[in-house]
Amino acid sequence: LAAAVTHVDYRKVKVVGSTVTLLDPDAQIDLGGIAKGYIADKVVEYLDSRGVTSAIVNLGGNVYAMGSKGGNDWTIGLQDPFKRRDTPIAAVKLQNKSVVTSGIYERFFKTEDGTFYHHILDPKTGYSVNNGLTSVTIISDRSMDGDALTTCCFVLGLEKGMKFIETIEGVEAIFIDENEQAYM
Repeated sequence: LAAAVTHVDYRKVKVVGSTVTLLDPDAQIDLGGIAKGYIADKVVEYLDSRGVTSAIVNLGGNVYAMGSKGGNDWTIGLQDPFKRRDTPIAAVKLQNKSVVTSGIYERFFKTEDGTFYHHILDPKTGYSVNNGLTSVTIISDRSMDGDALTTCCFVLGLEKGMKFIETIEGVEAIFIDENEQAYM
């Protein structure tokens, strides 16, 4: 991991038009941090182009509430980390917004000695982020933005993540810690 993280550097990615060049020949790009958000946004664009005014686009962790539900806001539940699936810890009511959650409770494993590993990695160490958070939810206009911001804020942690979100117009965040405390 120590050798691998030496190749993590966004400054070594060159984008010109639709061409992406990696300046480090040993680096790779994984678009998993934004792919579902991009797809959700494209589905919403397609539905809109077909005259659909009301729909829920749910890609598992990425939900877009299009229009209203019979004139009322949609209610989107936020998963309670480590509880039975579909057990909400909170809910948000909204229209024409994306709700994206990244958490450590979907993709993880424990070793025989009890060490907990999950899929949100610290780019400095290559190991699972261990900062007391269990999930971060972003509410935004675009799902791709939410996808990128959930991972970024999770890695930043509660304090720095909240400060960062406060600098972005029209974006809200809900952080949930190991004690099931929510911070908005």
